[in-house]
Order: sequence, then C-alpha cells, then structure tokens
Amino acid sequence: SSSSSSTSSAAASAASAATAARSLVFGEEGVQRRVLNQAVPLENYNAYHQDVALQEAVHRHHAEWAQDQLQAVGEFATSTAFLKLGVQANRNPPVLKTHTRYGERVDEVEFHPSYHEVMRLGIQHMLPSFAWRNPRPGAHVARSALGYMVYPSEAGTQCPQTMTFACVPALRFLTKEQRATCDWLTKAQSPVYDPRNVCATQKEGVTVGMSMTERQGGSDVRSNISVATPITSEQGAGAPYFLNGHKWFTSAPMCDAFLTLAKTEAGISCFVVPRWVPHTGERNRGLVFVRLKEKVGDRSNASSEVEYHNAYAEMLGEDGRGIATILQMVQHTRLDCLVGSAGLIRRAVAEAAHHTSLRKAFGSVLNQTPLMQNVLADMIVESEAATMLAFRVASTFDREVSAEENAFGRIATAVAKYHVCKRAPTLCYEAMECHGGNGYIEEGPMAYIYRQAPLNAIWEGSGNVICLDVLRSMQKDPKSLDAFLGELSRAAGKDDRFDHFVNRLKKSLAESGTGDLRRVVGMMAVALQGSLMLQYGHPSVCEAFLASRFQPDTRQDYGCLPKGTDFASIIARGTPLLS
Repeated sequence: SSSSSSTSSAAASAASAATAARSLVFGEEGVQRRVLNQAVPLENYNAYHQDVALQEAVHRHHAEWAQDQLQAVGEFATSTAFLKLGVQANRNPPVLKTHTRYGERVDEVEFHPSYHEVMRLGIQHMLPSFAWRNPRPGAHVARSALGYMVYPSEAGTQCPQTMTFACVPALRFLTKEQRATCDWLTKAQSPVYDPRNVCATQKEGVTVGMSMTERQGGSDVRSNISVATPITSEQGAGAPYFLNGHKWFTSAPMCDAFLTLAKTEAGISCFVVPRWVPHTGERNRGLVFVRLKEKVGDRSNASSEVEYHNAYAEMLGEDGRGIATILQMVQHTRLDCLVGSAGLIRRAVAEAAHHTSLRKAFGSVLNQTPLMQNVLADMIVESEAATMLAFRVASTFDREVSAEENAFGRIATAVAKYHVCKRAPTLCYEAMECHGGNGYIEEGPMAYIYRQAPLNAIWEGSGNVICLDVLRSMQKDPKSLDAFLGELSRAAGKDDRFDHFVNRLKKSLAESGTGDLRRVVGMMAVALQGSLMLQYGHPSVCEAFLASRFQPDTRQDYGCLPKGTDFASIIARGTPLLS
C-alpha cells in the first residue's frame, strides 16, 4: 500500500513537472510567432462621422436634412460584415451561363450570394433612388454622399445602381402607352431589389443598364453599325423594333432592361431593350450574351459582350435623336464616376492615415516622422479638394437650380470628372506605399483599391473624350464657359497666387488648341478647386493647396508641401478614429 502510494505520488509529480514544462514552452509565444507593431483593420467606424470634409460639403450644399440616411449608410459602409461581403463578391466573380444542360439557351449570369446582399442593401438604402424620391434642395448632394461612402467598400455593385439612378432622366421620354404596359420609370426608383430573372411586369423594382459602344468605334458611338427595323407599321417613339448588331461593353447584364443605340433611317436612335418582352411575358431571345470580360478590377460586376439577333426593343425619345436622349443618362453616370473616385481617394487616404498612426519605425510612430507627415498631409489636401469639387458639381444636378447653374454644371461635370478620376490612381498608389509591403498583398484593402482606381477615368468617357467634350461645350454653349469663369470670380482678390493662376488659365483658354486640351482642362479643375478652397476650405488645408498646386516648380509627387505647412492639423482632419 505504501509502495503504491509512493508510486502514485511520483507519477503525479512527474505529470506536474511535464505540465509545467509544457506551460513554459507553449504558454507564451516565442519570438517566431509574436505579433508586435502591427496596425489593426480600419473597420467598424462611421464613414460619415469620421469624414469632416464630407460633413462640411453636405452642410454647405443644404443636404443636412438627410443626416439620418447618411449616418445609417456611414455605419454599414465600413462595418466588418459589409466589407466581408465586398471581399466575397470580388473573390467569387460572376459566371455566364448560356445554356441549360439540355441545350436550351438562357443567357443568364450567376452571381455569388454576397453580390445580391450588397445590391439589396444599396437599393434598400436608396443609393440609386434617394434624389428622385426626395425632390428638394440638396437631394443630389445627399445621394452622392451615399455612393461616396459605399463605393470604396464594394464598387462593382455600384455600376448597376449608378445606371439605374442615371436612367431616370432618359426614361422620362417613355410614352404613356409604354408606361401603361411596364412603368420602367417608377420601377427604377423603387427601393426594392428583385434579382429574379422574370418579366419586369412581375417586379416592384428593376435595375436598368446602358449599352452603347461597339467593336469598331468604342467611344465614337456615331460609328455604330447596329440597325433597328420596325416590327409593325408603327415607327418613332414607343414603337417596337428588331435590333441586329452587337455591343462591345454591356455591364451588369442581369439588369431588367438596357438603354442602347441603333440606326434607323432617321439616324442613330435610342431604344429600351428588355430582358423579357413586357406585353407578352416571353424572354427576349434576340438578346444574346457572348462572353464576360475579365477585367483588371471591378470583378464583382459582370461586363459582357452582346449580340442582337432580332432583339426586341422599343424606341425611347425622338427618332434619329438617340445620342441626345442617352446623354441625359451619361451626364449622371459621369457624376457618379467623379464622386466614386473622390470616395476612393478618401478611403485610400483614411487607410494610410490609420496605418501610419499605429505603426512604428526607427523609434517613432510613422505619422510623427517629418517625411511621412508631408506625404499624409499632401494626400489629405488632395482628398479634401476632390471632395469639395465633387459635391459642388453634384449640387448643380438639383432641378431647382438656375439657368446659370445648369450651364456651369454642364462644363464642370466633365472638367471635374477628368481631373479627379485621373488623380485617383496616383494617390492610391502613394497610399499603398505608406503601408510598405503590407500594402502590396491581396489580404489587405489596398490591392483592391489600387485595381479599382483607374476605372472611372476610362469609363463614361476617357481622358481625351472628356477634354473634347469640354471644348465642344465651350464652343456650342459659350454661356457654360462664362458660368465657369463666374464661379472662379467668387474667389477673386482673396489670394494673389490664385489670381495669377486664373489669369494664366484665361490666357490659355484664349490661345490653346486641341493638342494641349489636357493641360487646359487640368488647369480649369485646379482653379475651381482653388476657388472652393478659398471660399470654404479649412485655413491650413487651403494654404497647403495654394502653396503646392499653384506654383509652377512644384513636383507632382505627394510629400512636397513647403516648410511652414500645418501638418498636424491637416493630418488630424483626415485620420479616422476607431471607437
């Protein structure tokens, strides 16, 4: 018995020693696995509350009445759950299903469930419809703010939502008879997302896409070769046609209808091409999807090539005036390109400012080192200038604005779209570099942001096309240039650097030719940003902008702000805080 007890005691002691040994070895991570000096994800903060420049723009343009909606969207746009949905939607891209296993043609695109959830949340929160459902001053500013916050988290779903928003002015050309059969105009403004592949007459809400470019012409839509033939003796607005031809880029191919262009005897005309024929309920079998594009970014969004084989369509607007009709839509999609890029710039800057506020190097927190402070402050200045410009342009889309505001908006939309969308890729790269190697991996947000950054400068009019549109606007409607210069005059006399720059701009406008349009349009954008900064900007941000953007010898690299810049206050404005 004594021997047995002794043996048990020895065994217990050995077990205790073994446990202690294991505790010493595994109780604390060794240096190989110890995680030190790493930032935490920038998630679960309110994108509206933590963006001072956005709040200022909303108040400046009389949209503060939309605070509840802005705060609600700001809350979910940067939540862990929503960001995860965006990641899933992009890692599981859409797939084209042309036939069933029995050989029946179906032309469907299948999306990951995360895509549909993001679409549901966006449409439910009225990202496409808020301005149309709330026709009051500041409505387009408020709606733009919603997209500005959501776009950086998941941009692909913003494509069909933007087109659904932008189609409304064009759909006002629908005839009474067309709306009686299927009221596309009302359904496009619904806050209900219905992804079912059924006739639109069975849905409360629809999405509407746009399909303009062809292989041979791209942005030169006047070279389109698709043709439209009347189905009956009826012709003109509201009449049914068969379309034959193709389109090179049709994004969001599961939209319920598409606005497209085709030639009639009268010239290029605009048509509504439904997925299902409204008055018969049958699938539009002439609408054939050939393949999906494999894009650099925007991967959650399907972009397709389409062929029309006697595709059913109904004319929208006046016969032969299709470009003028569809431009009602294009102007609004360009606004969202501008706002989306401004939002993407803001997100990139926020990620960089957040990361550098937590990461140390060479004995200092990164955002306390002089070089990094200069880089961060310069990017924040760029972001605030982009935000101010985007929402000044958005304010011109309200229906109550004056004729002068309308004229200003026509030219300012193109000028701002050109400049801000062009600036996005460079800034997003700089923000990526602020993360060091951590920025150049797929697990973090910067790879996604960087791939998305070039898109808006290419779609809805690439740089040269936009510059030519600015020139055409000035030549066709001189009042637009007068309104633009009138806008600049609001800041005249406030700063000599600004006044000298505007004088140089006026000289360039008088002397420039087509070959240097990019330089002139870029100057117009910077001058407009300077005017807004002088009128409304934070003093430190305004001074940094004037000192860096209006000096001819300033390098284009970020991080070249002059001595005396108030780096601390600028960085404080641009750094989001996690609760």
